[in-house]
Amino acid sequence: MLRDIFRSAGIGCLLAGGILYFVGPTSTGGPQVNEAGKIKALEQELEAVKRELATAQRTSSVDQPTNTQKDTSAKDAATSPTDGQMTKTILTIEPGAVSTKISSRLERAGIIQSAAEFDRYLQEKGLSGRIQVGEYEVDSTMDLKTLASIITKAK
Repeated sequence: MLRDIFRSAGIGCLLAGGILYFVGPTSTGGPQVNEAGKIKALEQELEAVKRELATAQRTSSVDQPTNTQKDTSAKDAATSPTDGQMTKTILTIEPGAVSTKISSRLERAGIIQSAAEFDRYLQEKGLSGRIQVGEYEVDSTMDLKTLASIITKAK
């Protein structure tokens, strides 16, 4: 009886050892190397997603007016004269902004009368490609030449 118990225990140990040999890790550094590779791959994927997100944010911010512009428009309505002669706002120009979008934002803010006219002025004077990134305080009393010089002047 004791002999059968030892035989069963021995067979069980051999069987467990064989299963662990084929199923378990191939080397002691295997799981650590595998995890390090996974971490590196995830970090690379994270960097790629960050670049795509930055590109998407720049693209969408060009298409839509910024929150700064909306906030200042609300403040300007309170500080401008009741007859609406002068409007002030802060124009934020992001990287990649094009002159047509900037012109339309200025028109929506009430700074210029015609976005097409301002864009045409920038094109004719060769200033559309020289627009500088930044925040600019502008008002409706400025003429096209003044606005153009403000947004194209390097800070």
